[in-house]
Amino acid sequence: MSEVPLISIVDDDPLARDGIRELVESLGYKTATFESAEDFLKSSVIADTACLITDVQMPGLNGLEFQEALQSLGHQTSVIVITAYPNEKHRIRALENGAVGYLSKPFDDESLIECLSAAIKSRSSQARQESSDDAIVSKDLNGTVTTWNKAAERLFGYPAKEVVGKSITILIPSDRLNEEVEILDRIRHGESVDHFETVRQRKDGSLVVVSLTISPVTDGFGKIIGASKIVQHHRAKGTKRTLRG
Repeated sequence: MSEVPLISIVDDDPLARDGIRELVESLGYKTATFESAEDFLKSSVIADTACLITDVQMPGLNGLEFQEALQSLGHQTSVIVITAYPNEKHRIRALENGAVGYLSKPFDDESLIECLSAAIKSRSSQARQESSDDAIVSKDLNGTVTTWNKAAERLFGYPAKEVVGKSITILIPSDRLNEEVEILDRIRHGESVDHFETVRQRKDGSLVVVSLTISPVTDGFGKIIGASKIVQHHRAKGTKRTLRG
């Protein structure tokens, strides 16, 4: 029997926190609740949390800063952001940082249920990525790394905490930076890049020949918010320097 997912809820409003907890538990999930981002970050449940539901307006770290702090620590937890003060800039920031949902209070139960379903699927996908032999990296449309699996650590020598939140250009030799500009342009236009052979740079400065397959990543509204990249170590004698459709 599969383990019941743990949903962590962070909200400084006890009524809102308890209401969300009751709904989540009625769906059969386990829950853990916290009054602040700092309390969650000091807890022992970070690695076990399948989905984090966080309010935006809180003392200390707000929900958006909290989401970014988790990423900077190398955690790839699925996040649902909730707020009583919806703001378009905040919504874009949350979604570009990988949130599976941005909900305005009061929200209906079905909206949260849909986001939870997407979060659990995302968690399952992350688990598959972690067990993959291929390096799998996600980035936003600014080229900032948002996810980094174990195979990427082995290939490039960087642990996730040293890469997530940084520019993908740390992997790109200076004479190939133009490739990233073209790749991001294609992603913004909804195009994929298939089996592009090139060279990337490891943490120790050594170069590695790789084959890249890159696809756009969309949010729940179909808007392109980033890219997912499969990086395979390619042992061919030469490389192809032209991106082709």
